[in-house]
Amino acid sequence: MVVQISILAKISGNVNADEVVGTRITLKKMYSSGGEVLPFVSARAIKRAIRDALKQRGFDIDPFVWDPQAAETLKLRDSGDPIKYIDNDLFGYMVTIGRGETARRRQAPIALSYLKALRDTPIKAEFAARFPREGEKEQNPIPFEVEVAEFTGRLNCLIYDNVGRFEPSELVEKESELERKIRELKEKGEIEVKRKKEGNREQEVIELKKEKRIKRLSAFLEIFLTPSYVLPRRTNSLNIPEYIVALIALSRSPAPIYSYLDYDFTKSAVNEEKLRKLVADDLIRKLVHKFLLVDYFGRIPDIDGIEKVSVTQAISEIISFYFRE
Repeated sequence: MVVQISILAKISGNVNADEVVGTRITLKKMYSSGGEVLPFVSARAIKRAIRDALKQRGFDIDPFVWDPQAAETLKLRDSGDPIKYIDNDLFGYMVTIGRGETARRRQAPIALSYLKALRDTPIKAEFAARFPREGEKEQNPIPFEVEVAEFTGRLNCLIYDNVGRFEPSELVEKESELERKIRELKEKGEIEVKRKKEGNREQEVIELKKEKRIKRLSAFLEIFLTPSYVLPRRTNSLNIPEYIVALIALSRSPAPIYSYLDYDFTKSAVNEEKLRKLVADDLIRKLVHKFLLVDYFGRIPDIDGIEKVSVTQAISEIISFYFRE
């Protein structure tokens, strides 16, 4: 089972700066086949913002490991400890060993897309200047430009069923170390080892205690759906996304729901017709157990087949679905 979330949000400013060209700080953007300019916030930037928010809540975040024996480009790497570090669990990791060696990795249970503009967006330049600091030699201000834009974009999220659940190869680099590692974690009361049946064969699965799994997923959902994360501040501007609506699908397997959440710019409103088509699609209805909708401004009318909920209710529904036996 999986949880799918699609969000429409408004972004303003330069919240995910790209390269500096001359004296201009550019904005991350891509170009459509039709020549449209589509600014975006990268998934990496959003994950970083969520990591910072998780750290503020008291969770341990991967500090990264400096390996002086590794090749130059591989010296700084992930710790690869999803038991201790919540971001290694939620967003996956790759522990690089060396060139030509197979890396130890974890496929992220939580996948995020770009937060990308839905239509062609004008990019403007904001002019500014750097002035000499007090005590420095007197000199003229240095002018520079910052590209800025205001756009409505869509952010998609897919949550697989392995938050707090690990395969043996994700915990140790050598199979010979596995037995000792599991014994130590069991003695600390951090994990449970279960046997899951897949078809005609049984597979050993290592899980965190259910309470800890719930705590981790709940914390992510609270930060992501509220939202209570602050996007990168390279240009010294505070920016929290302004959410318009969140569509949530509690599904048996991934369903093609994301394109159905859209914005009608002629009406300055969420496209209700597409949402009605979503719940009328027979194929999608076979895959999706339940649709939820968080209407942040209270402007969307009731739609048969989609339950309107608050953020708190949405989190409760997701947790109940995700951890049901």
